[in-house]
Amino acid sequence: MNIKEFYGSIGEDFNDVIGRLRAESRVCKYVLKFPEDKSFDNLLSSMKEKNYAEAFRAAHTIKGTCLNLSFNSFAAIASDITEKLRNFEDTAAIESDTELDGLIGALAEKYRKIISGIKEIDVPEQ
Repeated sequence: MNIKEFYGSIGEDFNDVIGRLRAESRVCKYVLKFPEDKSFDNLLSSMKEKNYAEAFRAAHTIKGTCLNLSFNSFAAIASDITEKLRNFEDTAAIESDTELDGLIGALAEKYRKIISGIKEIDVPEQ
């Protein structure tokens, strides 16, 4: 699958990212680097360790990275998580939030879909 087909397969708009990065080769370059970013793993481990300050930073990084790549639906979920973790010192509020686990589950599902799609991209000859 080519990079345009990849964007379609994950339900995102290739025209949005090409408008930002201007070249298909550049889009492909950065999308292929996405799996190297450890922010998602960091978010999960930080939540497990109840390190909400680090979880906030990871969610915020995910949001920014995904906005740059026009993974907009993924970024929207990360944004919701970021807002729920913004007051990371309020541990009781975070731990009693009934929506947070569902958001993290939705983020994980979308992440798996993106990573799976990236593995299917035919890398163009350089």
